[in-house]
Amino acid sequence: MFRVVDLKQMGYCERLIYYEYCLPALRVARPPLVQLGAACGKHVEQLELRRSLRKYGLHEGTRHMQVWLESETLSLCGQLDMLIETPQALIPVDFKDSEAVEASTPRRMAPTLFHQWKLQLAAYAMLVEEQWRRPVERGFIFVIPRRRAYAVQVDAGLRAEVQARLAAMRTIVEREQLPPSTLHRARCRDCEYRRFCNDV
Repeated sequence: MFRVVDLKQMGYCERLIYYEYCLPALRVARPPLVQLGAACGKHVEQLELRRSLRKYGLHEGTRHMQVWLESETLSLCGQLDMLIETPQALIPVDFKDSEAVEASTPRRMAPTLFHQWKLQLAAYAMLVEEQWRRPVERGFIFVIPRRRAYAVQVDAGLRAEVQARLAAMRTIVEREQLPPSTLHRARCRDCEYRRFCNDV
């Protein structure tokens, strides 16, 4: 069963999926940014419980924090940061710490990274629909440094892309062949698996 975060990893470099699932015995240290993101998410969760839902365009609703979701149909699982439940809708919210992005692009969000986040949110929406048996039409990406919630429509295009990426991930694991490395060599600099790649 894949994790929702693997969808973003796949978009970053396909080899991350290969190393994680085909060579699970490899011992690597997680990047500091991953640990920092987890700590920031916990802090935001505590603040979120004291705030209104106005930034999500809602007057009322029930927050469910750290919601575990899984689907045998999708072979996918993950822990959603927050799910807002109202009589009319279920709205997934994914917290993101974008300090690294903020430093390089202070005026706008990096389009590629933001798209990876939207795919993750769409995957959470699909998991919520299956587990809660209610449709999900939209969600939010809450960018911690900006204290801003970005609305995302969970449309057919995003859903199809999630399915296509999951299929590609399954192919990597089933074939157990090392995929090509990312064309963006700058990504390799801080990768925890870099020493296992002999061609970068």
